[in-house]
Amino acid sequence: MTVLLFPDNTVLVNFAIIDRMDLLERLVNGNGCWCASVEAECRRSARQPGLEVLSAAWRIFGSAWLPDPAELQDAMILRDGLTGPGDRRHQHLGEAETLAIMIRRGVKGLFVTDDRGAIRLAARSGITAITTWHLLKAAVRASMIKADVLWGHTQALRDYPRAIPPGVADDRSSFDTWLSA
Repeated sequence: MTVLLFPDNTVLVNFAIIDRMDLLERLVNGNGCWCASVEAECRRSARQPGLEVLSAAWRIFGSAWLPDPAELQDAMILRDGLTGPGDRRHQHLGEAETLAIMIRRGVKGLFVTDDRGAIRLAARSGITAITTWHLLKAAVRASMIKADVLWGHTQALRDYPRAIPPGVADDRSSFDTWLSA
């Protein structure tokens, strides 16, 4: 059975920061999908200096899945559950739209997000959510990259600043412990 992989824009940006859209493409293995809101977010992000490599996302994820009116309504309700004070109008929309589409259409797939609230919401909705770090760990385990390379990517993402794997401090031993878990 083919498992589809739906990313949010944060995940795409993480792979762009480490300049490894090629690795993301190998991990997705032709089974990538994205919704219109994530595609729009990616288009905006690709205009930022240093993130031009995001243009590869269209090759990896193809045409965006467009939400129907019911999915749009569900996305707005889900988004309201993800927002907090001070969030921008479109913040969390990609995550909410992805979940609405997956739920309404009964899609069996993986939702890749680093948004903790979206991960909780996905779990409550019966959707399996993984993070950037699950993908990167899988890349090491599948011998697509070496642990030393991933350690370097971890440092680059930390310096950007982006989230690093849970439990990993600024030392290699905590990284190795996380990687072997």
